[in-house]
Amino acid sequence: MSESSTKFEFEKAIRELEQIVTRLDREGIGLDEAIALFEQGIERLGEARHWLERASGRVEELIASSTGKLKTAPLVGVEAAGEESADEPEGGS
Repeated sequence: MSESSTKFEFEKAIRELEQIVTRLDREGIGLDEAIALFEQGIERLGEARHWLERASGRVEELIASSTGKLKTAPLVGVEAAGEESADEPEGGS
């Protein structure tokens, strides 16, 4: 898969997520439709997260190849899988 097609897939997943959120925000949406949209949203989110994980790994490879030593730093605005958001209160909802 080329980098340009990967970028397109990421951008497409983000656009589709935005459309799904807009549709979910409508008044009068039925439960069945809401659940179907939620499922689609989870799929698009997984695709976007997968792309971000690959991009993060690629950045680490580039840093290692340019300096000879691997240095890692979190990407701004991207949480590692399984970490709580700083916006969420501890202890969950």
